[in-house]
Amino acid sequence: MNSLRAHAELLAAVEGAPHEPVLARTTRYALRFRRTVLAVWLGLLIAGGVASTHLSPLLSNTFGVPGTDSARAATILERNFGDRGDGEYLLVFATRRPLDAPLRGQLQSAVDRAALRVPSARAGQLQAADRHVLYGTVVSQLDLAHAATYSPRLLHALRLPRGVHAYVTGQAAIQHDLDPVFHSDLRHGEFAIAIPAALVVLLLVLGLSAIVTLPLLFAGATIAATLGLVFVVAHVIVMATYVTNLVELIGLALAIDYSLLVVYRFRDELEHGDGVDAAVVRTMTTAGRSVVFSGAAVTLGLALLLFIPLQFVRSLGIGGFLIPLVSVAAATTLLPSLLSLYGRRGSARIHVFGRRGGTVKTAGLWHWLAHAIMRRPLLFLAGGSVLLLLAAAPAFALRLTPGSADGVPRIFERQASISSGRSGPRQLSYQARKSP
Repeated sequence: MNSLRAHAELLAAVEGAPHEPVLARTTRYALRFRRTVLAVWLGLLIAGGVASTHLSPLLSNTFGVPGTDSARAATILERNFGDRGDGEYLLVFATRRPLDAPLRGQLQSAVDRAALRVPSARAGQLQAADRHVLYGTVVSQLDLAHAATYSPRLLHALRLPRGVHAYVTGQAAIQHDLDPVFHSDLRHGEFAIAIPAALVVLLLVLGLSAIVTLPLLFAGATIAATLGLVFVVAHVIVMATYVTNLVELIGLALAIDYSLLVVYRFRDELEHGDGVDAAVVRTMTTAGRSVVFSGAAVTLGLALLLFIPLQFVRSLGIGGFLIPLVSVAAATTLLPSLLSLYGRRGSARIHVFGRRGGTVKTAGLWHWLAHAIMRRPLLFLAGGSVLLLLAAAPAFALRLTPGSADGVPRIFERQASISSGRSGPRQLSYQARKSP
């Protein structure tokens, strides 16, 4: 009997009214094929997770602006001289021995042989910085991401005389050292701070309930699917190193935001006594509409980054553009399927110390705050404006400067070998027209 009733509720939820909103019809189809929907998102979660493990070598940070003099000079150097600035290494040799001609010849030969380990690379002539320091460049046509992977090979290929210490530095070498540190620190912040804090917030807002895990499942699916798309895009254009963290942080925030809105509405709809699937449809036609419009607004806002003529920013815009799109797609398909899966039992609060007496609901903090604001709107408007202005005040003391190696922690040999914050020599190109 119970199975027949559940089947009847499902048919009623799926068929619906002939002229109902698009979002309601989408929800009904998601409920009808919930197993297929869950299987598809599980496949995206696995595929995206696997792709994200191979994403790091495809990412790099480039700050060239197309059409500028520096970009034109870089094009001339690469086309005519095989010298690509972000694929260049700076080699520094330090020794207590006197830099006589035989020693300089040995070091030059060592650099020439080591350069053969890097594709398209050639070594330049070593120059003396003082009586105990030599430096030189190894130029290549590699992009920054590939040049960074060859930095340790270049260093290990150097066969040096006794008493000589070598450093391989430059933009590619520094990125090779710093990427694991940044990746580890950001991962620590996400898994040791962001996710536990999010879980605490979910428990405080939703209470002890199985449905607390829904936002985390939602976030995992959307983030993994977006990183899979970024993996595909990274094979075509240069993507910034931080695009993965942007996707993960925005994805987690949207998952919590959308899930809280939908779950609260779902609990209210369940109190009407109808079936679970009918409650899901009503939830998605009300709270779900707000989620879709919110996702569209976030997508348009982050898409504006695509119009900035800087590849670093554009790549962040691509990641920021994709994650809300995937989140909206998940909210209209995955979220209804998960709600029907949790049902009444999964969404109910677990009362560890037993139910409180009485049946009247307490107003709560938000109810009190809303009424307080409505009673004195001008007072709260003035107070909120003052707080916002105080929070924005430090922006007037902000001083923007060009990026340099001075901002990098000097904990690596590659970075410590740089003086004055420069990671390589200044390059000038002159292009003269032939006389008739």
